[in-house]
Amino acid sequence: MVRFTLFGIPVIIHPWFWLTLAFLGGLFDAVTPERMLYMSLFVFAGTISILVHEFGHALTGRRLGGGMASIELLAFGGLAYNQGGRFTRSQRFWMIAAGPGAGFLLLLLLILLLIAAFGPFDGLSLVQRHLFGSGSGLSERTADFFRERVPLLVLIRHFLWINFWWGILNLLPISPLDGGQITALFVRPQRRVHQIAIAAAALVVFFAIAHHQLYMALLFGFLGWKNMQAIQMKVR
Repeated sequence: MVRFTLFGIPVIIHPWFWLTLAFLGGLFDAVTPERMLYMSLFVFAGTISILVHEFGHALTGRRLGGGMASIELLAFGGLAYNQGGRFTRSQRFWMIAAGPGAGFLLLLLLILLLIAAFGPFDGLSLVQRHLFGSGSGLSERTADFFRERVPLLVLIRHFLWINFWWGILNLLPISPLDGGQITALFVRPQRRVHQIAIAAAALVVFFAIAHHQLYMALLFGFLGWKNMQAIQMKVR
C-alpha cells in the first residue's frame, strides 16, 4: 500500500489497483521483456490518468463544498471522498462531472502536445489511429522518429485510449459510475435510476461479447447485477 499527500489531499493506493491494471494491460501475455515493458507502461498511464480523474473530483469538491478531501485507488478504480462537505445538487453535479472532465482535459493537452511536436496532420493522424483505428499515414520524419522510440508510441497510445474510452464509459448512466451518479441527481424515483442502469449495462455487455471483450462484459454484467440487487432490496 502506498500513501502520499498531493495538493493537501491524502492518497492511498492499494496493491490490488496495480494488479488490476496489470491484468488489463496484458499481464498473462507479458512473457517477453518487450511485452513486460508495454504492460508496465499501461500501468503507469492508468495510474496517472485515474489519479487525474480523482483529483478532478476531490479538488472541485473541496472548492465547492468544503470538507476533508481524500482519494483511494482500489481494485476496480478510484474513489474521491469529501467528508463533512455540504453540497447543493448543482455543486454535486459539478463535483461529479469534474472527474471525467479532468481526464478529457488531460487528453486535450496530449493532443495539443502531439500537434505542437509533429504538426497538425501527423498529430491528428496519431490520435485517429490510436483511438479509432483509422487516420492517414504519417510523414516519413514522424514515422522514423517513432520507429526508434516504440515504447514512447505505446505510452502515447495508452494515454489516449484510457482518457478517451474510459472517460466515455464512465459517463454511461450506470451506477456507481459517474454517469450513474449524475443520473441519480435528476431522475426520480431511485428505482428508475437502477432500471436505466440495467438497460445501459445490458447494451454494453452485448457490445462487449460481440467484440470478444470478456473483461468488459464481466465488469458491466456485474454492474447490471448490482443495480438489479438494489431494486430487489428496495422492494423488500
